[in-house]
Amino acid sequence: STIPWHRTTCYYVPMRMSRSTVVLFGDSITQMGFGGDSSIGWASLLANAYTRRADVLNRGYSGYNTRFAMDILPSVFGSGDDDVSSYVGRPLFVTVFFGANDASLPGDRAQNQHVPIDEYEGNLRKMVQSIGERFQADKPAVVLITPPPLAKKKWDGWCMENYGDLSPRTNEASKMYGDRVKSVAKELGCPVVDSFSLLGGNDTDESYGKHLEDGLHLNGSGNKLIFEGLLDVLKRDFPELAPMDDGDDKHGKKGIALHGALWKDLC
Repeated sequence: STIPWHRTTCYYVPMRMSRSTVVLFGDSITQMGFGGDSSIGWASLLANAYTRRADVLNRGYSGYNTRFAMDILPSVFGSGDDDVSSYVGRPLFVTVFFGANDASLPGDRAQNQHVPIDEYEGNLRKMVQSIGERFQADKPAVVLITPPPLAKKKWDGWCMENYGDLSPRTNEASKMYGDRVKSVAKELGCPVVDSFSLLGGNDTDESYGKHLEDGLHLNGSGNKLIFEGLLDVLKRDFPELAPMDDGDDKHGKKGIALHGALWKDLC
């Protein structure tokens, strides 16, 4: 006999998280942050640092600019009267890492990712404020990250080889958009990770290009620099949110301790 087919309704099942989280919101540099093809990623390094302390949630969206990100923000963090904890748990902090696509040149009609710099700044401001409003009194720290430098020769070569066309971008534009990130961070009191400077964006194309896989996205060394820069900012501005590194990582003076009792304390 045949089993009758019935139309079913899909229900949203809220997450139940007892452990804190870390939320990474960004574009492809975040989406690819867990690495691949045996390479390391800044998100995977962060997840390793917070192992047994907090769950690192990757909310990276390849190709997104801040305009697209504002549209999808409610589906990432909830909207209205939604229980935000059912979307992202209880974040220790949130990273916001957009700008590499916003800074693409306006003449790039094929990709159409460009966002004018004033709108970009406004979007970042609204994004930080909107994230904070969703958590009300229990607001997580929001860490802003500037777009990395752009190795133009390498990027143009990669685009021509893979797509037979250019996606016009410049290192100068990346720096200008990064300066707006720092401006918003100062205005709103957010810490900032200056990935442009960390990768040596003020040096030669060849110098910072060695940290970029295709001229735009991070390779192993670039990912490591971003991770180290983020951890340095946390230790400086929010030492209570950095991984505890003394007292067996459990009984130290400050930082996020390991979850649960140490095995030797149970014996």
